[in-house]
Amino acid sequence: MQKSDDEKSPLRKSLPEVTRELGSHLYLYQILDETPNGVMVVSLEHQVLYANPAANDFLGVVHRNLVDTDLEVLLGPANQWFFYQIGQFFDNLAEIQKSRIRQEIQLETGVGETKILDAVLTYPPAHPDYYLLYLIDITDRKRLEAQLRRRSSFLNNLINSSVDGIISADMSGKVILFNEAALSLLGYTEEKSLEKLHVSGLYHEGLAREILSRMRSDDFGGKGKLLHHEITVLHRDGHDIPVRISGGIIYDKDKEIATFGIFTDLRAMLKIEEDLEQTHNMLMQSEKMAGLGRLAAGVAHEINNPMSGIMLYANLVMEEIGDNHQVSEDLQTIIHEAERCKVIVADLLEFSHQTSYEMEPIDLNEVIQKTLGILKNQPLYHNVAVELNLAMDLPPVLGNAIRLNQVVMNLFVNAAQAMEGNGTLTIVSRTRANKGVNEILIIDSGPGIPEDLQEKIFEPFFTTKTTGEGTGLGLSVSYAIVKEHKGTIRAKSSPGEGTTFTLRFPAVVDTLTGEHYDR
Repeated sequence: MQKSDDEKSPLRKSLPEVTRELGSHLYLYQILDETPNGVMVVSLEHQVLYANPAANDFLGVVHRNLVDTDLEVLLGPANQWFFYQIGQFFDNLAEIQKSRIRQEIQLETGVGETKILDAVLTYPPAHPDYYLLYLIDITDRKRLEAQLRRRSSFLNNLINSSVDGIISADMSGKVILFNEAALSLLGYTEEKSLEKLHVSGLYHEGLAREILSRMRSDDFGGKGKLLHHEITVLHRDGHDIPVRISGGIIYDKDKEIATFGIFTDLRAMLKIEEDLEQTHNMLMQSEKMAGLGRLAAGVAHEINNPMSGIMLYANLVMEEIGDNHQVSEDLQTIIHEAERCKVIVADLLEFSHQTSYEMEPIDLNEVIQKTLGILKNQPLYHNVAVELNLAMDLPPVLGNAIRLNQVVMNLFVNAAQAMEGNGTLTIVSRTRANKGVNEILIIDSGPGIPEDLQEKIFEPFFTTKTTGEGTGLGLSVSYAIVKEHKGTIRAKSSPGEGTTFTLRFPAVVDTLTGEHYDR
């Protein structure tokens, strides 16, 4: 589209000529010279008709006039897509019915730097022989945006990588941040499930207000802070989770805009503390039992011989005087009580490990079933419902069936007596620690053991039964036998909720292959 010199735009004229023609419009050129944004007038053949100083600066040609330069050359290969869009714009102008296009472009400045520009093309219908191109330098803004994105990404990764739950809410209670650890801690599967969650729903009634009140106080770490408080929060399904919370209030010019909390899950820590406490108690019990065992062995040997003599002479006298003598009943009492003493002495010898037994791989399920076979016909078990849940793949343990039978028998009988012959006895066998440990649970539905007595039940001669009903050595002997098998025995009970005895024994492992013994 070539035009004659007479038809050329006034913008091809020199600045003095334009000034003379425009007169009062000189100030417009002064504005264009001073504006920090680039302004270019371009013909429909994409030749530059005018470029202000800022445009020259952006294009790296400060010392050269851009007039008659091809726009495609100025934009360079890096911005061919934008130039292609300009071509498409004018080819389809009638169809698209719009007067501008906009895109970010990058230009080399000629001094080794790259500028990012917001390029806006405007086509004024009043002057259909040229278009305007505005160039706005957004390099610093883009650099700041990139820094902000990197910082935001870093903070998001930091927050989501935290092993502690991090939760933030605005002052109306709407949750605005809930990291992955918090989702896992409280049982939420996705952030969409939090859209209607109020922060007070994470706590028991009134606790959210109390936490906010303490954050505002100076007494719990300083105003706006809350340090190391142990509380319980609510899981999504309603159960309590013990946590340690630290948090605070976020301010904007002394105005409260949000709160945040960092939640440390205490369940594992409390479990470790509980296990340490139980281990400590077991060590104390083992030490006590070892000392009592040595004492019991000595006492048993000292008592055994005199009691044998008493029984021998009492039986000789009975033979001489006959059953109808007036003192025969007293002699029978002497013999009966001496026999009871002999039983106690035998239990003491068992307790003190004065006998040895052969150890071999045995099936704990068989021990349980044989013991039940003996007891099921006893009157005490007629009204006891027995529920068995035995693991079929239970590996063997190294032990003595007779002695383990004694342990199981003691626990079964104690359970039936606690239920007074009427209730449910549940017996479970299963594996733990990748089949490295066998576990037996013996659960009764009796009244339970009072809390103040639970630490005493394995002590020798401790019994809650009336005089003559028991020696108080049953659980002590069972404890000693279990320890002899390198196992553990624990009791857990709540008044009115029954009692659970847990036995654990190491499974037999082939020392060459490291695999479990195959029956």
